[in-house]
Amino acid sequence: MLKILIVDDESYKLKEVMKVIDKISEKEFIEVYHALDLKKAKEYLRKEQINLLITDLNMPEVLGQDLNPNGGFELIDEIIDNDFLNKPEDIIILTELESYDGKSLFQVLKYDANSTAWVDVIKSKIEYMLIRYQHLNHTIHRCDVAIITAVKVETEAVRKLDRNWEKIEYEFDPTLYYKTTFGDNIKIITAQQSEMGMSSSATLTTKMISHFNPEYIIMVGIAAGVGSGKEFGDIIIPSEVWNYSSGKYVSIESEERDTSPVLDFIPDPSSIKLDPKILGKSLQDFSHVLNSIKKSWAIPVENELKVVSGPMACGTAVVASNKIVDELVKKHSRKTSGLDMESYGMFYAAVNSLIKKPIPICMKSICDFADADKGDGYQNYAAYTSANFMKYFIESQLEL
Repeated sequence: MLKILIVDDESYKLKEVMKVIDKISEKEFIEVYHALDLKKAKEYLRKEQINLLITDLNMPEVLGQDLNPNGGFELIDEIIDNDFLNKPEDIIILTELESYDGKSLFQVLKYDANSTAWVDVIKSKIEYMLIRYQHLNHTIHRCDVAIITAVKVETEAVRKLDRNWEKIEYEFDPTLYYKTTFGDNIKIITAQQSEMGMSSSATLTTKMISHFNPEYIIMVGIAAGVGSGKEFGDIIIPSEVWNYSSGKYVSIESEERDTSPVLDFIPDPSSIKLDPKILGKSLQDFSHVLNSIKKSWAIPVENELKVVSGPMACGTAVVASNKIVDELVKKHSRKTSGLDMESYGMFYAAVNSLIKKPIPICMKSICDFADADKGDGYQNYAAYTSANFMKYFIESQLEL
């Protein structure tokens, strides 16, 4: 997003500047902040990387104090001298003062309600910065929701949700992206990882944030169920994801003579929690929607479809052993509901993004139970329930 900070304590001027921004054709790529005093302006400049600062000169340090006719200049001086304030790409001074003391390295515009001179300058400046920003950051395809899949069966289920996918390609990026819209013009981008695993999911998440600047990023597909009371096709929305493969191997001396030391794994699990608002929404009664999804499947299904909450364990290898589940998963998180290889990488990349921090969500359906009977028989059904419930959740539950 192109970030603009307006520093002005006069509401009528703010309204006029906002009218200028509203006339820009791609205003959805613009995020506007407003400060009524210099103290608040500096707070924004500490935590946000502002692209364009539009400031009045006659500003109070704190709202309610006397106006300082050189307050805008003093703010600019502090931006230049203070390393704790992020430095905007450009600054415009917009003032009603007939004269002012001092000189400025930046453009000074005379505000006049009866003139369009200052309007044309600000509009042209923002439009140029927006073009440059989109070119540098590839945000021309900005989306509301980015959807990540790991394997073909998941990708096919997502692609069946809509007939109007359009391919997007970027030079020097081998990943193919596809865009469409859900519901009331909700912009969707999807892509498949180049391979399974956390490293690939983290890499794809980072690229999708950089290319498309999403509000939410959702991992959809298939996973193993853990624990009782779950059926094939049930949709797991993890309350947190945790990495059970993080830790170290240590050698244990064998009691038998002439036998090599035995390696033992000591886990050091780390977890990332789901956004509280999304967690709250996921705990609603979705029985009417789930029943409709189940009935739309080509083959009759006896078991009732449900949404499951609880931690999702994420590791670096496919698990097909109850012993591994008991030793590495249940022992450290007895409430774990599911097991996959990608979710933690997606969550980690999202919450640690330097560009923007979209809200990560995992919605994976149970296709096996990580045991010796592990097979592919329920993968298509699980991918179907996951993708279709995700579409409903995006259209009805996300704040977009």
